[in-house]
Amino acid sequence: MEVYLSRLILNARDSRVRRDVSDTYQLHRTILSAFPQAPAGVSAREHFGILYRLEALEQEPLLFRLIVQSTTQPSWSALPARIFGPAPDERGNPAVRRVDEEYGRISNGMQLVFRLRANPTRRVSQHLEDNDPLAGKRVALLREEDQLAWLARKGEQHGFRLLTTHYANIPAAQAAKQANERGYRPVGDDRKSMPLTFGATVFTGQLEVTDAERFRNALFKGIGSGKAFGFGLLSVASASR
Repeated sequence: MEVYLSRLILNARDSRVRRDVSDTYQLHRTILSAFPQAPAGVSAREHFGILYRLEALEQEPLLFRLIVQSTTQPSWSALPARIFGPAPDERGNPAVRRVDEEYGRISNGMQLVFRLRANPTRRVSQHLEDNDPLAGKRVALLREEDQLAWLARKGEQHGFRLLTTHYANIPAAQAAKQANERGYRPVGDDRKSMPLTFGATVFTGQLEVTDAERFRNALFKGIGSGKAFGFGLLSVASASR
């Protein structure tokens, strides 16, 4: 399976970029515009294997880095040139490369540094009072220890474990809570819309691969919920670099 990783530097001086940065649904639509039409009744994100993550550049407050992974090569030329910032290196902007061979070399026991923007949640018990509005619903995890425990459970499901520090039996990982992701999804005609809100946490740290096949599946398909709106893309690199 071919897997492409795209890096786009977006310039928030442009009004379209400002719209996309502030509305997760509009960013979702902009990304899909670089891909062919999906078959009727099929999710375009799932059909083209799209996962993505938007990050502000710390040193450049008006620039954003958009990382997009897909199983079909995107056509970023479909987007207006004015939305792109200056190229940060010789690869240009946008930059696209194949990563499936790199993923194929991952094996059990490999130690990797990782980055994951996720929407960690838990389901509230149905056995609460009947009038409790949260009964049976998913709510965001807010404490770092709960967020890291959530990630550890995902690791058990997806073939990895979090490494621990040398001086204490605590994860060599961090969970940084971010502002909620918001947007508006059209309902029926475009004059009506449904508000979208997602809790956002960025996980960084070190992991060890325990089941390469399941881990690659997590790289391909993402981790957690909200994948259509910028969550779930697991980025990894060798810990020895």
